Amino acid sequence: MLVIAITGLPGSGKTIASDVAREMGLPVITMGDVIRERALREGVPPSRASVTLRLRGGTRAIANEVLRRIPRSSVVVIDGVRSIREIEAIEDGLSVKVVLIYIVAPWRLRFERLLNRGRPDDPKTLEDFLMRDLRELRYGLGDLIARADYILVNDSSIEEFRERVRKLLSNLLSLSNAPQRTQ
Repeated sequence: MLVIAITGLPGSGKTIASDVAREMGLPVITMGDVIRERALREGVPPSRASVTLRLRGGTRAIANEVLRRIPRSSVVVIDGVRSIREIEAIEDGLSVKVVLIYIVAPWRLRFERLLNRGRPDDPKTLEDFLMRDLRELRYGLGDLIARADYILVNDSSIEEFRERVRKLLSNLLSLSNAPQRTQ
């Protein structure tokens, strides 16, 4: 089984990368969706749901919930991993080595994207944006860059970034001999 995890700070391009994976016919589980569903059930404010639920439930809580949703497939993409502990939980739970893609983008570009995205948990001010980054980094997102197998820079057009993602995913699929379903 090939497990590809995508990570990066908010607004870096994880959703675009996941959309490309879906277009290629790959199953995608978005940790943010799992968190938002759980936050709604538990009454946690959306703006603090990611860190709050992970801190409340332990470092592997969200990853363990994701594991229950992984389809029986030769490949799966997990969007939104936030710590080494979550990678370890997935690797332990599936007995595989996760391939980690870390997406980076300039902070001004990420802030602009989040302002335009309009999710309820997106920051509305620069201060909120910077505080959110600090929370994410303190939780463990910063450690993942050292663990990353691939780093993609998202500082160009969406089309160029989508093409870089498509090429990387295609290469990973061919290296793993996993069947690739294309659009």
